[in-house]
Amino acid sequence: MLDAVLNHLLFYGGSLALTMAIMQFAQIFRDSKHLWLCIFFTSISAIGFQQYYYGVYAVPDHEISLWRGQAVAFMLGPSIFFFYKRLFYNDFTFTFKHIFHFVPPFLSLCIDIFMLKTETVKAGALFEARSIIIAGNYYYLISAAVIFIIYNVYILIKEDFISLIKTKKFSVKVNQVALVYIVMVLMIAIMLLFAFIMRNITMGRIVMTLMILPFLFIFIVGNLIPELISLITSVVKKNIYERSMIKGLDVDALKTRLDDLMIYDKVYCDEDLNLKRLSEMLSITPHQLSEFLNKNMNISFNYYINRYRVDEAVNLMQTQPERSISSICYSVGFNSKSAFYEAFTKFIGKSPARYRKTGR
Repeated sequence: MLDAVLNHLLFYGGSLALTMAIMQFAQIFRDSKHLWLCIFFTSISAIGFQQYYYGVYAVPDHEISLWRGQAVAFMLGPSIFFFYKRLFYNDFTFTFKHIFHFVPPFLSLCIDIFMLKTETVKAGALFEARSIIIAGNYYYLISAAVIFIIYNVYILIKEDFISLIKTKKFSVKVNQVALVYIVMVLMIAIMLLFAFIMRNITMGRIVMTLMILPFLFIFIVGNLIPELISLITSVVKKNIYERSMIKGLDVDALKTRLDDLMIYDKVYCDEDLNLKRLSEMLSITPHQLSEFLNKNMNISFNYYINRYRVDEAVNLMQTQPERSISSICYSVGFNSKSAFYEAFTKFIGKSPARYRKTGR
């Protein structure tokens, strides 16, 4: 009975997650946070359908497929982590060091590929094969769930979600949403502990089924009360900036120095300019510069620099019509034509070629 109910939940949960993944995919070009949500819900969907298949069809009597394609389970933690990073930090960019978050999925994929080489096991080894699959499925689920919970607990602590429960100056709904979310995560963590102690595959499948609940809850609340999610995001961002690194700095003087570097020195024309180099010119740390741009100008470093580069490109196109677009592209600091075209279209609303052709 329990398995039948669980199988239905897995199927409908997988279908719902797939629908949500498609909805996020339609928006990935607007903001990269939708990409991470798309990966997250795609992974949830794949796990749901895979576990549904495992529960309904179990292991055939004549042969057993050892390859279960479980690497996607390890994508849950990193994908939700980078979603929150992109949501709360305007200047967040994915760099090489972030690749290490995907070591568990990569190792799991390698194991899957190895198991694929022994794709079927004939009936003579049926009992042993069943044991291998059950044990492998159990440890996959538990390991992926542990990593997922670790990521969530880290986010809850790092971004101080607990303060949302204690805050008094916002609607009580904020407190309630934050409390329900935290309770859900803790409930999953407790059930995960029981599943590990009991070594029960059914309990492990239940944990994987429940892992979608906190995000389904946030998704429903976000659609019913969109302003509430914006409010929660603003509260978390406020908590981040209350741990300010620019306290004690003369913000007005910093802005003046930054304007001088942009307007008179045109440092943005250096294609190698990055957050670290610009902060060194200002005699502050990269974190301080990033926080200054986010908190005082509500923009990211890349947005700030590219805005100046595009404005300079427009100026050169107007004052030096004989210059090629490629020449202008590299002279204002872009290191590729594709990046130039993307930024130009974003800020001006049309491509450089079309802008030059229309004259405005």
